Amino acid sequence: MFFVANSQSSLKFNEDNFTLSQLHDSLEHKNIASKEYLSFLTIYLQKAKQLNSNTHLFEAYNKLYGIAHSSKNIHAYADSLLSVSKELPKKYYIRALQSKATAFYFEKDYINSLAFELKILNTIDKAADSYSYYKSMYNIGLVYFHIQEYEKAYSHFNQARTYFEKESTYDHIQGYFNSLYREAFTLYYLKRIEESSGLINIGLSKQNLLKADDQKFNALYFNYILGLNLFQEKQFQKSIDLLKANVSTIAANDDFANEATIYYYIALNYWNLNNKEQAVVFFKKIDTIFKNHNYSNPEIKDAYTYLINHYREQNDVKEELHYTNQLLDVMKYLQIEYKQLAGTLHNTIDVKTLISDKERLENDLNNKSLYNRYFTIIGIGIALCLIIITIYNYRKRKEFLKNYNDLLKQREPLPIQESTDESYPIVSNSINPLAINIDEWGKYILPVVNDVKDTTPVDDKVLKELIKHLNAFEKNHLFLNKDITLNDLANQWNTNRTYLSQFINSYKEKSFIDYLNGLRITYFLDKVDTDKKWSKYKIQAIADQLGFSSARSFSSAFMKSTGMSPSFYLQQVNLEKDKEVVST
Repeated sequence: MFFVANSQSSLKFNEDNFTLSQLHDSLEHKNIASKEYLSFLTIYLQKAKQLNSNTHLFEAYNKLYGIAHSSKNIHAYADSLLSVSKELPKKYYIRALQSKATAFYFEKDYINSLAFELKILNTIDKAADSYSYYKSMYNIGLVYFHIQEYEKAYSHFNQARTYFEKESTYDHIQGYFNSLYREAFTLYYLKRIEESSGLINIGLSKQNLLKADDQKFNALYFNYILGLNLFQEKQFQKSIDLLKANVSTIAANDDFANEATIYYYIALNYWNLNNKEQAVVFFKKIDTIFKNHNYSNPEIKDAYTYLINHYREQNDVKEELHYTNQLLDVMKYLQIEYKQLAGTLHNTIDVKTLISDKERLENDLNNKSLYNRYFTIIGIGIALCLIIITIYNYRKRKEFLKNYNDLLKQREPLPIQESTDESYPIVSNSINPLAINIDEWGKYILPVVNDVKDTTPVDDKVLKELIKHLNAFEKNHLFLNKDITLNDLANQWNTNRTYLSQFINSYKEKSFIDYLNGLRITYFLDKVDTDKKWSKYKIQAIADQLGFSSARSFSSAFMKSTGMSPSFYLQQVNLEKDKEVVST
């Protein structure tokens, strides 16, 4: 809708032909993850500034706020919203305040989040906009919940639930169930277990008010709280059964915070059943989540106390020391993440005693006489290791440099273009489409089905259709999609996975993964050649742009393809560019 064809049949923006409302509507229907979204948004922002349209300027900043990732940018856009809202009706000021409250909330800066939420509540006209008023009431309850002010949290959730229950629109229904869930959760921590279970059962009885997908989601988390309540009622085996029945689905939703809490209560149930071995298994799962996701909370940190005591009873000094160190790391994390609870954290665990225990355990594991006897040997060993590492790094760098120069010889230089977009580089069309002659590589594709090769000739029409799809796949850079799989392509191209895999293996002489990674790496090399900004990007950012699942997978693929690391390659590119600047 917002493109026009030029004389070369390429596409470019022509924003002057469109109104701010048209640009806004286009953004509303465009995927925010698409490459064009930020380009449209930049045009929208600039045009709003040029035309002095505060309403559209506010909406542009609000969309930028929604896609910002760094804390600095999030707060910068929120501040811009506050500034622009001063020239607009009050509802915009409330939205701007909410953006600041949300930014602080996700940073776990609950005190500042609460301050903005209270300002919102005092600004909203309760009679004119009761929905927004009680939505803010719910948000304030969330903040109180996280700083463990459970009485205040309960009061706010209760008021929100009572209001939302009276209306029948779906927004109100969702507000009702969210408030009910949080109210029941808060009642659990207030030790009002009967009331908590009563609320959950009411919620489960009204599930028919929700859409099918929402019903499953709510039932999952309602049963989670019922599992906690069963633990408090000392029905340990029932609690285990209910929590285990729900934890896998919660884990599949990537909700590792509640997943960790469920593991904690499963472990507590086993501990109370005197099945300490099973309890230890689930306490360790909490430690795994801390390692993998850098997450803990003030409640589940006590899992480490159980582990430490368990291994102390087992006289396993090594494991006791390990989990003592882990608890110290968790305490450091909690003191940063939960600033408002620092005093409470120190009261529940004596950090000085913990450090003292750590030192004692380290002394037990390190006999001083042995340490002195082998000190010289260890020192020599370290020195030799450093020498070996130095030699290895020197040789590796030399090898990388050779591979870098070989790569330059293989590639023809491409003209440098200045990117007009700070976040989305210019797309290069330097990857040549496939040039196919079926007769040159044979008319037979031999897919393996049940370990038997099918030697039936394949219709040229089928092959040409697959080749056409492969051309489009490369030409349109569909390989940059992070979620693309061989199954997806087989479904889209009306073939089967085994046949498509054999087709790519035969034609490209490489596996699908190597073929996919090769396209991405070639695309990356082209972008570095044609767009200066690419040589300044971080490895993680490049991996995200290319569709790799992680920086590590990108680095491994690049090393396999070029014989050097991407960081070394970028370092050399930047060094050469710096030399060119100096010489000019």
